[in-house]
Amino acid sequence: MSTLSFQDTIINTILPQITTRIERNIQQYGNQFPSYGDGNRKYNLTANENWLASFWSGLLWLLCTQDDRVCETALKLLPSFEERLDKKIRLNHDLGFIFTLSARAAYQLTGDAAARQLALRGADVLYQRYNPAGQYIQAWGEIDDPAQAGRFIIDCMMNLPLLFWAHTETGEQKYYDAAINHARTSQQYLLREDGSSYHTYYLNPETGEAIGAKTHQGYADDSLWSRGQAWAVYGFPMVAEWTGESEFIDTAKKAAGRYLHDAPLTDVVPWDLRLPQNEPAYPDSSADAITAGGLLRLADLTGDTSYRHHAESLLHMLYKQAFDTREDAQGLLRHGTQHAPHGYGIDTYTIFGDYFFLEALLKLAGNTVDFWSPDIKKDTK
Repeated sequence: MSTLSFQDTIINTILPQITTRIERNIQQYGNQFPSYGDGNRKYNLTANENWLASFWSGLLWLLCTQDDRVCETALKLLPSFEERLDKKIRLNHDLGFIFTLSARAAYQLTGDAAARQLALRGADVLYQRYNPAGQYIQAWGEIDDPAQAGRFIIDCMMNLPLLFWAHTETGEQKYYDAAINHARTSQQYLLREDGSSYHTYYLNPETGEAIGAKTHQGYADDSLWSRGQAWAVYGFPMVAEWTGESEFIDTAKKAAGRYLHDAPLTDVVPWDLRLPQNEPAYPDSSADAITAGGLLRLADLTGDTSYRHHAESLLHMLYKQAFDTREDAQGLLRHGTQHAPHGYGIDTYTIFGDYFFLEALLKLAGNTVDFWSPDIKKDTK
């Protein structure tokens, strides 16, 4: 399919279907948040209690640019995010996901001062997880938890924009320094020479001395968890956007090159790209959707149109092979995998996959809303 015809399909077919589905889901979800699919046509719903909640909010803010009726629902969710901070409900490195796609998005699109303050509060709690000895943001657990104090993970590249944004809003250098230092530590320890990534790595939290890699969601410590690689493809270009440092573009190119070399591209990627032949190769459409978004950022940063071509090809493949066309479906992308090692959310909807799929489609269609970038101009629509 040519670029022009796929863009027409996005605008005339896919986006109207998605808008109708999300509006129907609003009525069905109430104050609950979708997480991953139930294996049929619905999402499992939870309270606002985990990192997944951010993506339902993010989906609504994305569609707010297309449909004003969705904005009201997105705003009504903000008190639940404030409650999470007040009650300290599962606050970890994912604070970046959580408050970028809720409070920062709200402030960006509406100029709401309370939303800005909430996003800054989230950024400050995230900053408290920064370990100056190792120059990383601790992923999980309490700061004094000996089992978790030294661990940082590739997913956290996606949480750095909240810190960069807080720096631009407040002028406080500590936020910028923590974010760029974490990115460089991730370059050093989470990216292998061949451009592939470890999921997590441990440093000595007292000295910063390297201990070693350890997977959490991949098949093995030395395998290649597909979604982790996607986080690298998306995350490093974002850091380049905020800092202007070419080293992060170079890292993003290496990560993208490894994904494009190892992933099938004409079919949904398996959850890990270095599986033994006898292991189940569950698909993970979310990894392809995230990677497509990262490739579009790389195309903008480098002027290399091949990245855009690969992104379009991935999105077209996902539309043909994973987009759920059933009228009563709640999710957008089938064939996602939430957590293969723990055995849940296998070959089903993932709310983050839906978010990044829609975000990339909107970008291809010419919508420039971007909740991760340095551009913080308010929407005046």
